[in-house]
Amino acid sequence: MSNRITKKAVYIMIVVLLTFILTIPVSAMDFQVRPELPENQRANGSTFFDLVVTPGQRQDLVIMITNTSETDIVVLVEAFTASTGRNGQINYTSRGDLDESLRYDFEDLVFIPQNHFGIPAESSVEVVISFEAPREEFQGAILGSIRVLKEAGEDENENPGAMFARVNAVRLVNNEDAENIPVNLALGEINAELVNHRASIVVPIRNTQPRMVLNASATAKIYHGSTNEFIFEYDLERLDFAPNSVFPFSFVDEEGFGIEAGDYRAVINVEHEDVAWLFEQSFVITEQAAQVVNEGALNQQHGFERPAPTDQGLTMWMVIAIAGGGAILLGIIILIVKLNRRRPAFPPIRR
Repeated sequence: MSNRITKKAVYIMIVVLLTFILTIPVSAMDFQVRPELPENQRANGSTFFDLVVTPGQRQDLVIMITNTSETDIVVLVEAFTASTGRNGQINYTSRGDLDESLRYDFEDLVFIPQNHFGIPAESSVEVVISFEAPREEFQGAILGSIRVLKEAGEDENENPGAMFARVNAVRLVNNEDAENIPVNLALGEINAELVNHRASIVVPIRNTQPRMVLNASATAKIYHGSTNEFIFEYDLERLDFAPNSVFPFSFVDEEGFGIEAGDYRAVINVEHEDVAWLFEQSFVITEQAAQVVNEGALNQQHGFERPAPTDQGLTMWMVIAIAGGGAILLGIIILIVKLNRRRPAFPPIRR
């Protein structure tokens, strides 16, 4: 009896642990969006709208929205200009930071006759989005998206107020070689900001060209004053830039030490294919800016005493979490092995 109870407890521990490690939020997507690709679609295998257009060309884009559920739904259809998110990936779902070098804003080229569309249960609705290409020939690409958004209702299986979205990218070019232009990155003005309710230093990296920059990497350190001891260090792989956008490289004070007013220096190295950019910039965090972000931070401890920086990639809490998780898994495995040795999986064969 005791062995059986112990085994049950072990299995429960395994389920709880695996659930904790593996479970991620999953939204119930009960609608589908399919683009009807037109004749001027580029022959490169793209499944999104990837179009060669002529100056001043007007065109309708058609998307089919299918409601796969047994209840009627209402969706919101909007257009966004692609930007670069704080995670270093191209953002198609909301309006982000666009660079001053942007010549043609995708949102200004698109016309959606209405924003809300009712989709009956188990039915499809055709939605037409119109656009007009720039009247002048343009270099590179214009990149944006059509977002279809459904707000969750009072269904017991949904979280009321949650948003469920599907996105279809749209890229416009004048010719097949439009994006064959050199990459150029630049550094913007560094500021103290609140990021996710945390005091942060944000280093804007600008993509000044009308082309995507894919799979870049960046390493960065921020030093306080004239010392050689850094207070922030960050390594980023697989960094993607949208055309003519700003990547808000965010150094977030997760520990709650706050951002102290004073002189700082940022050293940023960005690499893409066989080209590298080394940016070094001194900047000042004013008393007013520091006060704003520190008072607005939810995790603020009101102290600036930071632990000595290290060059190790793992923080102390990460090491503790990994060691603790490994010890728990090892203990469970040892316990299962011992229990199985005490009690065979099948009854012995009696002769």
